Amino acid sequence: MTKTHTTARLEMKSWDEQTWDGKRYDEVSGPKQTVGGMTVAYTGALEATGDMRFVMTYEDDTTCASTAYEVVTGTLDGRAGSFVLHHVGGFVNGVASSTVTVVSATGGLEGLSGTGRITWPHGEPGRLELDYGLAG
Repeated sequence: MTKTHTTARLEMKSWDEQTWDGKRYDEVSGPKQTVGGMTVAYTGALEATGDMRFVMTYEDDTTCASTAYEVVTGTLDGRAGSFVLHHVGGFVNGVASSTVTVVSATGGLEGLSGTGRITWPHGEPGRLELDYGLAG
């Protein structure tokens, strides 16, 4: 299977994060654990909407580790469908970053596999770099 390298820009459309006892994440200082969701618009080689659910563990108010699953629906290099990304990453020195792995796909993207990286400086658009292949 030939791998294709592609990139996309990310823009946050919505964010909801709260501590496990239901408080807003920014109302609690210091170490904490949170859950939440985010909606993202992808543009570029990936024209899609991502719907993510995440869990975060904060060491302090500026550093955290996270894991998430995201359903991405749209077109990847002209093929329509949806796929699920597993994210493992965190937030350090004002930059959110994660490695991503495709765990399943449907529609015209069935058979999609791949790995990549998201880098997202606070207050700026994010960037996805994805190396992928399509079986079949």
